[in-house]
Amino acid sequence: MQIYQPKNGYCYNSDTLFLYDFALPFLKMRHHLLEVGAGCGVLGLLCARDSKCRLTMIEKNPKMAEFCSHNLRINHTKAHLICADFLEYDFNSQLAQNTKSQKTHSTTQIAFDIILSNPPFYHDDVIKSQNSDIFSARYAQNLPFLDFARKVNSLLKPTGEFIFCYDAKAIFHLFCVLHSYKIRPICLRFVYPKLDKSATLVLCRCKKNSKSQCKILPPLITHIDLNFTQEVLEIYKKAKTWSIKC
Repeated sequence: MQIYQPKNGYCYNSDTLFLYDFALPFLKMRHHLLEVGAGCGVLGLLCARDSKCRLTMIEKNPKMAEFCSHNLRINHTKAHLICADFLEYDFNSQLAQNTKSQKTHSTTQIAFDIILSNPPFYHDDVIKSQNSDIFSARYAQNLPFLDFARKVNSLLKPTGEFIFCYDAKAIFHLFCVLHSYKIRPICLRFVYPKLDKSATLVLCRCKKNSKSQCKILPPLITHIDLNFTQEVLEIYKKAKTWSIKC
């Protein structure tokens, strides 16, 4: 899969590929999947390629949305791409516009089976990039998790799922916010750079209105000494992405 990315801007990294690998077993062909913060489109493209699900993507940066549109086109992937701020975009208003020509008034509300995202999660204490595109894509202040979860809750089906990755150190805040919207974590996997290091990333599958216990998967270790672990190499091999910066 060819993926065009900006030479001087935000580019996807291993977190996105780890999230793709984590989410894929939970995606079905019948699902309507919304990817929030699509960037160049790699996460949604991979998930649509391997699950054949119906795909909607939203990205607020016009430059990144253009890359995403190009990547969808050259990889022959059908998706509804929206260039807008996720927190501000009115999905139901757009649905009403699409159905206004019908003779009967539709009362249908937009609802997704799964919302998937690798959102910005760098905290305020981190030195911030002067590149506006990188700043927008990395730092949590651009998509506060409380606001993010509130909007996700409004767009999920009654038993819909929210799958995302985040800074492992923020897990208490994540769980408190999710609990307030009755979105329960049902599957977690922590990512560690080495066996003797602390977790840096958490991969999280949540389900709305669920009463299930939370399953903790074995950890994903990314490196042994200076080399990628076999599992990481297998994830890269399955993704089969070829990045082109321009």
